[in-house]
Amino acid sequence: METDKLIAMNKTSIGKPWYERITLQGLSIQQRLPLLICVLLSMVILTFSLVSYYGVKKAAIEIGRNRLRSLADELGTMFTQSSQGLKTQLVNVSKQEAIKKCINSHGADSTAGALAIINKLRRDSTWLLVELLDAGRATVLSSGDAGVKTKLSRETVFASIAPVTDSFSIGKTYAAGDSMYYAVVYTINEGKNIKGYIVSWRLLLNNRQALAQLSQLMGTGATLYIGNTDGSLWTDLVKPVPAPPVNNLYSRDFFEYNDKQGKKVIAAVQPIATTHWVVLVEFAEQTILETATRFLKWIIVAGAILTALGIFITWLMSRNIIRPLNQLTTAATAIAAGDYSPVKVTRLDELGKLTNAFNDMAAQIKITQGHLENKVRERTMQLEASNKELEAFSYSISHDLRSPLRGIAGFTSMLQEQYGTHLDDDAKRLIEVIMGNTLKMSNLIDDLLSFFRMSRHEMVKSKIPTSQLVSEVIAEFDTKNKPVNWIIQPLPESFGDINSIRQVWINLISNAIKYSRTVTSPQIEIGATANKHEVVFFIKDNGVGFDIKYSDKLFKVFQRLHGASEFEGTGIGLAIVEKIITKHGGRVWAEAEKNKGATFYFSLPVE
Repeated sequence: METDKLIAMNKTSIGKPWYERITLQGLSIQQRLPLLICVLLSMVILTFSLVSYYGVKKAAIEIGRNRLRSLADELGTMFTQSSQGLKTQLVNVSKQEAIKKCINSHGADSTAGALAIINKLRRDSTWLLVELLDAGRATVLSSGDAGVKTKLSRETVFASIAPVTDSFSIGKTYAAGDSMYYAVVYTINEGKNIKGYIVSWRLLLNNRQALAQLSQLMGTGATLYIGNTDGSLWTDLVKPVPAPPVNNLYSRDFFEYNDKQGKKVIAAVQPIATTHWVVLVEFAEQTILETATRFLKWIIVAGAILTALGIFITWLMSRNIIRPLNQLTTAATAIAAGDYSPVKVTRLDELGKLTNAFNDMAAQIKITQGHLENKVRERTMQLEASNKELEAFSYSISHDLRSPLRGIAGFTSMLQEQYGTHLDDDAKRLIEVIMGNTLKMSNLIDDLLSFFRMSRHEMVKSKIPTSQLVSEVIAEFDTKNKPVNWIIQPLPESFGDINSIRQVWINLISNAIKYSRTVTSPQIEIGATANKHEVVFFIKDNGVGFDIKYSDKLFKVFQRLHGASEFEGTGIGLAIVEKIITKHGGRVWAEAEKNKGATFYFSLPVE
């Protein structure tokens, strides 16, 4: 049983048009309501989530940019303060008498004292070389690794520094081999005259631990880079790195680009005073948007829970609403089967009122049906009485009218046989007229009886071999005196009462023969067309035809479009055809043109 139900459901769904299969027309109200609530909640939650997410995202990016700018400013200030401390240290050194005397004497005086002071500057391994230079930039005194000058010439350093009186400057960072160097230059002066220089050659070196501590200070996801203001070299304080796509001239702007891992980052640049450096801090956008992403996930989870809860509540509500409707549907089906039992009312809302109205309607239907059944019985009795009267009338016609006709025919024959030799030609003609009209009257009575009996004839329907039936009917007609050119197309099987359909073919074919006998070469064509609903047969002749405007009279009793002197007949044959075809559930009609033939059509429903 379950398999049969599934097959029936599949056939039903396959038979539906595509636009019905993708719409909600096949769903019940109990299914539509939760689905509708699901769609509405999903749309609201999705819209709220997107709007909220973009709002939080915008706020997170703004906060991230403010943090980025603040951090860049703080690091720039920190490096500036560090350089100021170094400047203060060099200023104090330049004020020492030993240093001044050593420079003024070009290294001839106070050399030991000046060297001791310079050595104190080299407190760690990053101070590679410290030199005292005179105003012409010639070496007066040096302490440290003199080989540094071969890696990085003094001219290179002073090319990027334009020293003035009492000036302090940290030069650009240069890469030499696997190391990075920078020079610190302080100008020693007397009054407005430059007397010499203190030049410190330092190694840019940091360990991973110090960088990790600096990263913790900056926060998660922040990366620090130091670069020359002209962009000639960038470093992460460990090694040179490719130059980021930023413009050092726009220090207050924010820059967005993809880092070497392909991640999108936001960066800010801050110049460092008294140096030829800039500090760059970058944040991964993913880190900045982490809060917004977490917020979106929570909204999606909360939205899914709300949607599921809404669907469940809606299902309960719809079930509470649909249950009474199902009871009413069952009761309506029971009414169709004759059961008028009232539906139990358990609610006081609109559905309860609907149930009360339904019960009232069922009671009224029961009363009305009782009246209707009584009226049907009354009408049936009247119809049976009318049928009996009609049957008695037909017997009366058959017996009472035929007896006088047989008497007229008999006496006329006797008169013709006994006194035929004594009658003149006019009397003989009158006798023949009497005999002809008597025969015509007899045929008319037979046709009327056939017409009345057709209403009471019970049909036994079956498949009809139409081609064989038509061949048999044609063989019954004698057309030797006026040969007919028959054109018989292949005819499909039909479905109906074979005796009645035989009478249809006899009447229509006899009509075609009768009304085409006046032409030189009679031709009758019989064919059919079929579709999934009905089979349409036609009989076409090239006879006298008729005026199409009188076609409404063709299938009426005693209605004729040609005079009795032209063509014999009672005017009942086509009426019998129309009654038979109508009783089969088909149609009959005709097309014609005067003196150009006629075509009669009739249809029969497919089994």
